[in-house]
Amino acid sequence: MGESLQKNLHLCLSNDTSRTETQVITRNSLKLSKRLQIKNPNSPNAVIQLLKTYGFSDSQLCSYVKKHPFVLLSDPEKTLLPKLKFFHSIGVSTTDLPKILIGNTSFLTKSLEKTIIPRYEIIRSLVRNDEEVVSTMKHGSWNVHSVWVVNDAVQNIEVLRQLGVPQGCISLLVSNFPSVAFAKHSKFVEAVNIVKEIGFDPSKSNFVLAVQVIAKMDKEIWESRLKIFERWGWSRDLCRLAFRKYPQCMMISEKKIMKTMSFLVKDMGFTQEDIAKSPMILNRNFEKTLVPRYAVVKILKSKGLIKRDYSITSIISISEKKFLGRFVTRFQKDAALLMDAYNGHNEIYASATGCIQKFYQSSESNGFCRLLS
Repeated sequence: MGESLQKNLHLCLSNDTSRTETQVITRNSLKLSKRLQIKNPNSPNAVIQLLKTYGFSDSQLCSYVKKHPFVLLSDPEKTLLPKLKFFHSIGVSTTDLPKILIGNTSFLTKSLEKTIIPRYEIIRSLVRNDEEVVSTMKHGSWNVHSVWVVNDAVQNIEVLRQLGVPQGCISLLVSNFPSVAFAKHSKFVEAVNIVKEIGFDPSKSNFVLAVQVIAKMDKEIWESRLKIFERWGWSRDLCRLAFRKYPQCMMISEKKIMKTMSFLVKDMGFTQEDIAKSPMILNRNFEKTLVPRYAVVKILKSKGLIKRDYSITSIISISEKKFLGRFVTRFQKDAALLMDAYNGHNEIYASATGCIQKFYQSSESNGFCRLLS
């Protein structure tokens, strides 16, 4: 093997590792170097060039070789190229392919005919098209040779189909949350049963979104989220209402829930019922959405330009384009002032952002500092 290639290989294998890891990798790279010297000296270069042809950058090559150094011993034409062509044929782009392979180094070590294609066909049977297959690959790490993983997925999806869950919702789960779709069957069934008991409609997308939340969360985290909402005066029924409307609300961090709730209640004046009916606002960006919109609405109210109290949905949940059209550009005389407030160039905006620090200070006196540390 050429001296320059051997040097580059060693750098790839030893970069960004601990001293102990480096010693182990160095021994492995030396063993690999000796094996490579026995083989065709042009083979590693051919492998590298082939991977570059399919989208690998230098840094991605280093990451991949570090995880799977013996790929350099592969026959580029007979072993690697057919697999790379297959991934390309189902719609994997040269941008996505390196990321997928770095996250799933076993892909190129498995038989195309005996493992990769059969597993692809099973995943394809769970979704609507190849685009969703690719999305599934992008969203998860795969143990493609494990039969039990695939069998669990088939059984899990069959449970959903028996309940009448639409294919669109099944595809949503498989292509965006494959770790849940491919979860152990008993755990998956338990999550489905809990979601059914809570009262979710299997024909709606929130059913599978709730399944993925329940399947991912352990009971301790679930209870901790309920306690946070209860500290703000929510009953268990109100918590269930919010969860049914926006299952992801239970996965928002405690710190973000506390900060956002404080602002919505104390500064914007919304009730707990308002928030529970539109829980998705808890996940909106604090500095880029909540505070700018608060600043704009406060100016409009102070000038008497809006008379009635708007719902939380009409202020926070709408798109930026709709918000600007409804609360900024229609007031031509004050549009410049309102845009300044929206963009943060206004004393009201500064006052609003100051509430974050106030919240931190008041949290300590209220015993919430543990949540903010």
